[in-house]
Amino acid sequence: MDDEVFRALADPSRRTLLDRLFERDGQALGDLEAALPEMTRFGVMKHLRVLEAANLVTSRKVGRERHHYLNPVPIRRIHDRWLDRYAIRAADLLDDLKTLLEIDPMTSPDTTSTGAETAPRHVFATFIRATPEAIWRALTESDFTTRYWYGSTVHSDWTAGSPWELRTSAGQVGITGDVLEADPPRRLVVSYRQAWGGIDEPPSRVTFEIEGSGPGVEKVTVVHETEPGTTTQIADVAAGWPYIIAGLKTLLETGEPLMAG
Repeated sequence: MDDEVFRALADPSRRTLLDRLFERDGQALGDLEAALPEMTRFGVMKHLRVLEAANLVTSRKVGRERHHYLNPVPIRRIHDRWLDRYAIRAADLLDDLKTLLEIDPMTSPDTTSTGAETAPRHVFATFIRATPEAIWRALTESDFTTRYWYGSTVHSDWTAGSPWELRTSAGQVGITGDVLEADPPRRLVVSYRQAWGGIDEPPSRVTFEIEGSGPGVEKVTVVHETEPGTTTQIADVAAGWPYIIAGLKTLLETGEPLMAG
């Protein structure tokens, strides 16, 4: 996928579209057309297809419109491979890519929808060469999460209505919530509330979708969102998803964690 990412970034018009999504995520085609006023609608759609093929942009249907989202996971993986794979620290996540991926604009709420539905706040995706069953286990079993999710363990029976927890390597509860939907091995939806820092706020919602995308390949999409009109700290949390998803992919495809040690 590295070749596709580099080819997609080589075109200035495609970089302009990415810049526009950096400014405000979750835009519809009509909004993105304004970024390239000299180009036809078909031309903009063609560039968006190239970006989606490189997995730099992902899209979701919201009402009657299709909204487009910046997907930093491929760039996260290029960074880990080419720049500083073994020295990276969780606290430095995305800092070295600051000029390319600005956290605040990337996580700003979508304001283009006029219907009852609003666009998700954060959408990330990657393609993993693994079975859906293996991916489900990696999301729901501590033997896996300790190797890609900051050393954390997960605790739940993963049935709808049950509680779930993410505990740090020291055994402290970091995230709490409830299982809202469970359809193994294809879909898991949980409420998500930070337990550290003494922050009292409404829970957000995280959806994991696992979809077939060719022989032996599954597309994993993570959607992190809040209820309309609700403000939470998920902008800080969302900065960590590219690292977690990249680590999940590396672990399942190579059997080794993303970082040594």
